[in-house]
Amino acid sequence: MGNTISVDGASTGLAGRQRTLWGGAFGHFIEWYDWAIYGFLAGVFASQMFPATDPAVSLIASFSAFAVGFLGRPVGAFVLSPLADKHGRRVMLSATIIMAGLGSLVIALCPTYAQVGIAAPLLIVAARLLQGFSAGGEYQIAITFLNEHASVRHRAFAASPQQVSIGVSVLVATAVATLTTKYIAPDDLARWGWRLPFLLGAALSLFGFWLRSGLAETPAFEQAQRDNERTGRTVSAALIAASILKYPREVFIVFVVQLNGLQYYLWMIFLPTYANMVGGLDRASGFAGSILASLAYCLGVPTFAFISDRIGRKPFLIGAAVCFLLFTYPLLSMLAVPSLTFATFAFVAIVGALFVSLNNSVLGTVFAELFPTEVRASGIGIPYAVCAAIFGGTAPMAATWLNQAGGPLYISLYVMLVCVITLATHLTLTPETRGRPLG
Repeated sequence: MGNTISVDGASTGLAGRQRTLWGGAFGHFIEWYDWAIYGFLAGVFASQMFPATDPAVSLIASFSAFAVGFLGRPVGAFVLSPLADKHGRRVMLSATIIMAGLGSLVIALCPTYAQVGIAAPLLIVAARLLQGFSAGGEYQIAITFLNEHASVRHRAFAASPQQVSIGVSVLVATAVATLTTKYIAPDDLARWGWRLPFLLGAALSLFGFWLRSGLAETPAFEQAQRDNERTGRTVSAALIAASILKYPREVFIVFVVQLNGLQYYLWMIFLPTYANMVGGLDRASGFAGSILASLAYCLGVPTFAFISDRIGRKPFLIGAAVCFLLFTYPLLSMLAVPSLTFATFAFVAIVGALFVSLNNSVLGTVFAELFPTEVRASGIGIPYAVCAAIFGGTAPMAATWLNQAGGPLYISLYVMLVCVITLATHLTLTPETRGRPLG
């Protein structure tokens, strides 16, 4: 093979392949850094932007804005996914990264409630909606882009940088939040220090835009374009969006698999806040423990993806659901103790992160393998975004409310219900997709 790497229907130079991987993964990193840093620092700026007499109410209001951002995802999915199926993957990838950075810039520069009144939370909500709109296109276009560039024999492993980038983004966001809370005095942190991580996100988006400019289009999309030209077929974005109705089972599977985003947001985003709330663990220690969990996730995803290219995707989807079904309550109960130690939190965070990596190591490739090229981004993006809006974005807010209502048992029952639905779907409907061509 020399200095070339085969992809489905084409081969690219090593330098081009590396830029393709970096472009797909780093842009996704920016998107998820923006979302993670909001989740980590919401408890710091909640009283400034969402003031209330009860701190818990301020926190819930702040996480409500986190959830509102997910409402933009279905809109972004409906608008951006068909455009990616019609005009190509790489153009839309450049657009999504700029929108994400703009949202971070608005949050970083937003005046407080004391300065501008109700305009402050409205600006935060508007920024979150813009980031949600961007993320509504980013995820499925990125996984489509990477999977369509990958060879059939190593597809999950080759596409794993996209999911690893999520873990790296949380890792970096956790590190930034840790350093920010540790080295900036509490008063300064509340006044202006929390804004610095959002400014960093805005700056990184510019680098992501540069990295994605000039990327090669995917061989599968180019072949589909040539087929349309040869047959004289004209495809509109509206027709593409409507055509996913031909794949009801596949759409349902995407929705159910994405239900497990609930576990991702609980473990990778909300857990430090939860540990502080129920066990009194200081935020800096919680963020440090989450760094270890993110490292475990980043190691788990490519490892499990590599194995799935040999034994299949379904064992990992089923395994993740079984693990969370059995161990969510015991793990969360370990945090709800007086004087929670760092060691206990780190153990819970790492184990949960490995469970999440079981699912996330294969879900993007499974999604790509379910649909044909002409509707791949739309078929993935629309059910994914709708599910994420309902169950992913509300996860921190729901966990806070459920904990107040019944402690870790109520949160665990919520997660376990999702696991039961997931298992039933995988055992009866989800096909084994390993080895399917994407052309």
